[in-house]
Amino acid sequence: GSSTKAFAEWAERIGKPAIDDGQAAVIGEMAASVRAHPIAAELLADGVAERVVRCECAGHRCQGRVDWINPAPGIGIVDLKTCECLDWFEGDARAFNYVNQLAFYRALLAQIWRVELPVHIVAVEKREPHRTGVWLIEPRILDEGQQLNEMAMDELTQCRRTGIWPTRFESLRRIERP
Repeated sequence: GSSTKAFAEWAERIGKPAIDDGQAAVIGEMAASVRAHPIAAELLADGVAERVVRCECAGHRCQGRVDWINPAPGIGIVDLKTCECLDWFEGDARAFNYVNQLAFYRALLAQIWRVELPVHIVAVEKREPHRTGVWLIEPRILDEGQQLNEMAMDELTQCRRTGIWPTRFESLRRIERP
């Protein structure tokens, strides 16, 4: 088991994070759910995984690791996310700024390939029944995300130039009843 001395010694020898049998089983169930979803299976049927992309973007040297790129028309970038519950995934996507992340990947690839790819998210629950869902992010939403990213990179340029790094919490805030 993962709490034994032997497991700890083995994990140390391999030099990277190790998972136990239970975690491996859950990952296997999640993978099976993704493969069983007809749209997710189609998106992931062809392509390359974990592609590192490096280029200049908005005056900054940038890098991203794209989960999956499928060259088939209409597919493009596919990002795999895990979540607690698919029913809440769209809220999670907003809370964790997934659109900004994927707009960034799309912008990097557009710099290199001179084409804006479609972007999909495949989300799978971490708990049984490990439901899988697929979302296509509309281009106008990605454009808005890219605009916010470019504003953030402009702000980064300014911060580096001036040495002033605002926290956005400089003023007094209040907690009040709604």
